[in-house]
Amino acid sequence: MSHGRPTLAELRARAHKGRHREVGNWLARRIGRPAAIYGCWLAVRLGLSAHQVTCLALAASLSAAGLIATGQRGLFVAGVALAQLAFWLDHVDGQVARWRGTARLDGVYFDYLLHHVANLALGFALGYGLAAQSGDLWWTLAGFAIAGGWMLLSLHNDCRYKAFFQRLKSTDDRYIVQDGSGGRPAPPATWPRRGIGVFVWPAYKLCENHAVLLELTALAGLAVAAPWLWLLLWRAFAAVMAVLAPALALARARRAISRGAVEAEFACWFRAVDSTETPGLQIARIAPAHWTVAQPHCMTEQREVVEPRPGP
Repeated sequence: MSHGRPTLAELRARAHKGRHREVGNWLARRIGRPAAIYGCWLAVRLGLSAHQVTCLALAASLSAAGLIATGQRGLFVAGVALAQLAFWLDHVDGQVARWRGTARLDGVYFDYLLHHVANLALGFALGYGLAAQSGDLWWTLAGFAIAGGWMLLSLHNDCRYKAFFQRLKSTDDRYIVQDGSGGRPAPPATWPRRGIGVFVWPAYKLCENHAVLLELTALAGLAVAAPWLWLLLWRAFAAVMAVLAPALALARARRAISRGAVEAEFACWFRAVDSTETPGLQIARIAPAHWTVAQPHCMTEQREVVEPRPGP
């Protein structure tokens, strides 16, 4: 096996994440990850690191937002193309890290920062571009609402995991990750057939990154084929998203707090144990002033806890 010039077969065997065809959104499972293997192949030959590829993805995302914010039809199409490139590169960087054996939490952290910055920039650009195109500054407020709504939706996972760590760092209890933990990545849920979920589920889907990318791609196609319809639907999309994204974000936060969802998920993830309960297992205690990684002994279904995996 050549680390400098791997074959596509070698890359597919090692660079893909586990269950890459099962977990995640449709665009990632069917297109993003399979196509990213070619970008991984090129990046490895060029000697690029995973962090360098992430920087390229960030540059593409910010450039996409800048072009869309001009409000010009041709630049809007170019901006959407760059957003597609950023989505592709966002899968390439992880594959490069897995191939090189450099997959670390630092890379995950950097990747999450990229997502938050890209969401804010693109959301604001969608409103500001209409303001630049029409001269109506009210669209700028729509851009702020879209950016804020998307940011709050994406912070939902981050904040609850930060709450997990606050508990783990402030207690003298020791924990193990329970087998079959409720917070693990899983295949996407299907559309509920009854209750309020019939309406809320598709609304959330419309705000997910991959769905927004497909929606913008459709708008870019209209910008080429039917400019008058492109502008009309861009305005409609921005107006709907300016209301929908913040409303969904606030509703999700209210629901989580009122139902004690964060506490319940913590209980799904972790179980407090005595050191005598699991002989042969080294259990890590997390304390604010003492960060160490304990090496677990061989166990079938229990592992040491240093920190929980991020959400899907």
